[in-house]
Amino acid sequence: GSEMCIRDRAAAVPQASAGFLTGKDAAVTILYTNDVHTYIDNKSPKLTYAAIAAMKQGYVDEGKPVLLVDAGDHIQGTAYGSMDNGATIIELMNEAGYDIATLGNHEFDYGYAQLAENMKAAKFKVLCADVLGADGKTIFDANTIIEKGGVKIGFFGLETPEAQTKANPKLIQGLKFLAGKDGKELYACAAAQVADLKAQGADIVVCLAHLGVDESSEPYTSYDLTKNVKGIDFIIDGHSHTVMTASKDNSMVQSTGTGLAYVGAIIIDNATKSIESNGLIDLSAYTKEDATVK
Repeated sequence: GSEMCIRDRAAAVPQASAGFLTGKDAAVTILYTNDVHTYIDNKSPKLTYAAIAAMKQGYVDEGKPVLLVDAGDHIQGTAYGSMDNGATIIELMNEAGYDIATLGNHEFDYGYAQLAENMKAAKFKVLCADVLGADGKTIFDANTIIEKGGVKIGFFGLETPEAQTKANPKLIQGLKFLAGKDGKELYACAAAQVADLKAQGADIVVCLAHLGVDESSEPYTSYDLTKNVKGIDFIIDGHSHTVMTASKDNSMVQSTGTGLAYVGAIIIDNATKSIESNGLIDLSAYTKEDATVK
């Protein structure tokens, strides 16, 4: 399929500019990451966020519309995160040019107060539709629409309800995670987001889902979401650290593994306003780095 072609070309032409993944000239590209877990140097001597920054800039330099998004678990994992409770990672993500991120369960590892403080510095949109504060409102914006290349792309973020049991209860005091024993509360939340984004005129609806596909996470997995909620065009998944290519069973759900094993790319045809293809870019085949981010 075309996704294999994307991956082969990516591997075969590591010197090419980022444009090697762009389909038609007028296409819009969404580059995505998940579960980076502060592994900023695991492609040593190349630095991961520096490579991603260069990749995004490659599209910008060619005048091609591009977005860079993340599906959670970015501030915790190594000493790079714990030395300042994730603050520097947010700076790095700002510099790399992230447009949107959602929360992973590990975003709460240093406490909600610290998370809120960290995200004040974020130059990217932080989205989370299913975690409510003491006031009953979402702790970050639930959704957003970004128009790129004439396509209105709606995004909403979903945090795994497992964060309730995986984070220290003291650190998430006063927060309500929409779940429901049968998952219905989570599905209703997602359906409301889809409806809201469509009402706002979104051509494409993308869920940044830190849900994963592990059976132990049912009924809160991305697969559960696809079965129970209509109208989502694409799910960028995190949490289970799965490497999912478009040729797998469910090509609507994609994930890049962990520690920047890959960077994902969704290509949207802006004439038809539909998803043309998607695939994974192997960072080890990509040689450029952004000097500032490095």
